[in-house]
Amino acid sequence: MKALFTAAAVVCAIATTASAAPSATPYVLSAAHEDFVMQLDDAANVPGQIGTAARTAADLLRRHNETEEAVVLPLLGLAETAMSSTMTTWPARGTTDLRARLPGILDGQEEVVIALVELFAAAEEQGRPDISRLAERIVWHETEDAEILYPAAVLVSSGIEANTDEARPSDGDSEAEDTLRR
Repeated sequence: MKALFTAAAVVCAIATTASAAPSATPYVLSAAHEDFVMQLDDAANVPGQIGTAARTAADLLRRHNETEEAVVLPLLGLAETAMSSTMTTWPARGTTDLRARLPGILDGQEEVVIALVELFAAAEEQGRPDISRLAERIVWHETEDAEILYPAAVLVSSGIEANTDEARPSDGDSEAEDTLRR
């Protein structure tokens, strides 16, 4: 049974990856986001302090994920294509948008982590190791985003900008070419 589940998961992942648009958020990342939010929504049904903390964390995480999936993660979807230099068109927007929005994304992430720490404390206090472990796993995920995924997206963005700059005609072009660009 476990082998069948593993095989089905691999086939699904390959099919999803193969059919995804090059600039789409990588499926594995959006699936993890959805899974965490669903688990927090379940924890929000627990009465008292745990439910309140879980609702707050779920709301903040949902907003943070939406922003991350709109700004950061699509660039990671371009990584393979950008690295292989097979990209024929480069996104007009999104590369500089990342650098401009990253401080706000990090601030939102800090709010999420604070809410998760509060959920962790409430769950520990009320003897709910399943919920405290969930909060801990999401904090580790958010740490991974800040330490690995965001820098990787900045690198992809830099590569895209470099390739876009290389594709532009140089300043030494003729006056006629200069006029055409205007």
